[in-house]
Amino acid sequence: MRVLGLVASARKLGNSEILVKEMLAALPDIVEKAMIRLPDLNIDQCRACYACLGADKSCVIADDLSFLLDNIRTADAIIIGTPCYFLGTHTSLKMIGDRLISVLQNGDEFTGKKCVVAVTYGVAGWDGYAREAAVNFARFLHLDVVGSMTVQAANPGEVVRPEVLARARQLAQRLLPGVEAAEEATGCSCPECASSLLRLSPDGAVYCPLCGASGQLHFVDGRFAVRFYRREHSRFSLAGMKEHGALLEEIKGRYIASRNQLYALRQQYKQYDGWWIPR
Repeated sequence: MRVLGLVASARKLGNSEILVKEMLAALPDIVEKAMIRLPDLNIDQCRACYACLGADKSCVIADDLSFLLDNIRTADAIIIGTPCYFLGTHTSLKMIGDRLISVLQNGDEFTGKKCVVAVTYGVAGWDGYAREAAVNFARFLHLDVVGSMTVQAANPGEVVRPEVLARARQLAQRLLPGVEAAEEATGCSCPECASSLLRLSPDGAVYCPLCGASGQLHFVDGRFAVRFYRREHSRFSLAGMKEHGALLEEIKGRYIASRNQLYALRQQYKQYDGWWIPR
């Protein structure tokens, strides 16, 4: 068994790195362990060229994304550690996440690999959507998220507390074969993706902007509760991802069919190019 730790932090021996190492160290010696520091990779921005669309295509940008994906393919389980920066994850996760459209319809290469997520943040109440964003990153890779932890720890080393390290070691055990554990929704979180980010309409309709689940708010026995509707498949399922990929290919086809007209519409805005500030 090979377990790969992804550290989304440039800080050496920072809290994210420590949690990833603690989890790897908690696994049996027979487990092959490896780590990649994501900020060290040369990952370019997504160009929205859509050249990667289609199950037989891959990203045309020649950088370290293929190195990262190859290592994830050969791993049996994944650990993701990231700090919270301004309510979200580290930039490296977002940069790579934008490029995952290239594997949208190739989920069978990654599905079934267990994944746990560890997020650290500095100021109480400022964890924002970092956990949701990190879990979302894993699910777009078709990984099976079986647990997550969020820890307040600002300065490097503050995560080294007995109760935190014990939780990290417990999470690591969920990566082992035969250990049944799933990410659980708490409170009024989404039952499909465990996200706590829900949109509420004046009529009581509830919508999860991450996985697309929907439901209705009810007041029962003096308490509010959300009843979610059943769906044929989740947005993050193989079927859901392939469905989304097909929609993007349709959008690409519409562009190709009307690119001359769209080009003419866009050209009228070249008259404002003098507003760019030169470096």
